Amino acid sequence: MENLCEHLLLVKRFNPGHFEQFGPKLGSILMMILCYMDQPFLLKNPHLRARLAESLECLLPSHEVQGQPNNLGSYQRQALFQEHKHSLRIAEAILHVFVSIEETGQAVEFEQKFSYRRPMYDVIKYIWELDVFKTKLNELAQQAEREIESEQPPLFLRFLNLLINDSIFLLDEGLNYMKQIQEKEGEREGWISLPPTERAEAERGFQHMGQLARYHNLMGGETIGVMEMLTSSITAVVTHPTLADRLAAMLNYFLKTLTGPERKSFKVSNLEKYSFKPGEIVAQITQIYLHLEGSETFIKSISSDGRSYSPSLFSMTENVLIKVGRADLASALGNIASKVKVANTALVEEEELLADCPDEFLCPIMSIIMLDPVLLPSSKQIVDRSTIARHLLSDQSDPFNRAPLTMDMVEQDVQLKEKVKQWVEGKKNSK
Repeated sequence: MENLCEHLLLVKRFNPGHFEQFGPKLGSILMMILCYMDQPFLLKNPHLRARLAESLECLLPSHEVQGQPNNLGSYQRQALFQEHKHSLRIAEAILHVFVSIEETGQAVEFEQKFSYRRPMYDVIKYIWELDVFKTKLNELAQQAEREIESEQPPLFLRFLNLLINDSIFLLDEGLNYMKQIQEKEGEREGWISLPPTERAEAERGFQHMGQLARYHNLMGGETIGVMEMLTSSITAVVTHPTLADRLAAMLNYFLKTLTGPERKSFKVSNLEKYSFKPGEIVAQITQIYLHLEGSETFIKSISSDGRSYSPSLFSMTENVLIKVGRADLASALGNIASKVKVANTALVEEEELLADCPDEFLCPIMSIIMLDPVLLPSSKQIVDRSTIARHLLSDQSDPFNRAPLTMDMVEQDVQLKEKVKQWVEGKKNSK
């Protein structure tokens, strides 16, 4: 299997026209890839399934060798994705592998999973442009919304959760490296006085840091780009309470970091060298806001983010967008800013009104008022439903005693829910 994957990779790199010569035989290669890629019971090794996803990317019609004429075109590869009777399986298969990479184990470097996922992004971006695949991905998203509290979290929900996790890690790491590079550039002139050995070691460290910065910036850009693409059509499951707070907090944080005073910490002599494109990231994040502005839940999530949201967040963003030539996005952002400001004003008033909330009504994990309290069967702890749903996306265990736990096992505390409801209504009526 490994040899086959390596062979397809070499063909892509040096002679992609060879795929056209195979013609109808490409269907057999696709079936082999699909049969093993999303079937863990047939191929248990997640690394090999990831290599198969890379092999699928090798078959994309877009590959050409620079400087070599493409006399054969890409008809056969296009037909493979658009006309093969089992091609629609690609959508679900690629998501299966994307999610399963979390199971790579301790023997592989943490960053390895991002390298595995990079060719998957290329496949997702390609099939998204084909209407039948876009429809299929929308169907998977709708299924995830319907089954959001099923025993096993739906595939598309887990995919979105990992996409958010990856975005947070990659963008944050990239920014940290850019900050370190700025500091090292300031020290670099003084290295001339160091002994040759120390100077060489310092330079090696600086070059290595630059490579890491470029890698994380590239992968962070790819990840947030896929999020922007998906949210152009898929909104309901993305703005479900299970994901909305985390997504809004992530977007707010990076918007604040890249448009506020801290952005000066990332200025280096050559942004392009490190593939650092802060203006592009700000534009992509803004586009995600615009895609999701119709969701009241998402607007509330933006306004309730006490860590990064402030009334100046969107005005700072508008200034950056105008500087990078995206005045169109800046003007559209004003409508969201107004909605969020209204939501934030209402939230502040409500927090003041409910400030003396009894401890028994507060979630022990997040310290929020439990509007939908549920009992965890093993630890007997009562938490808010949205809180435990978010936790179980990443860890299917009771956070208090590590016992196995799934959403279908939690029990609604009807009596406490009614008490909370009556207390909240009483406070609001007494205004």
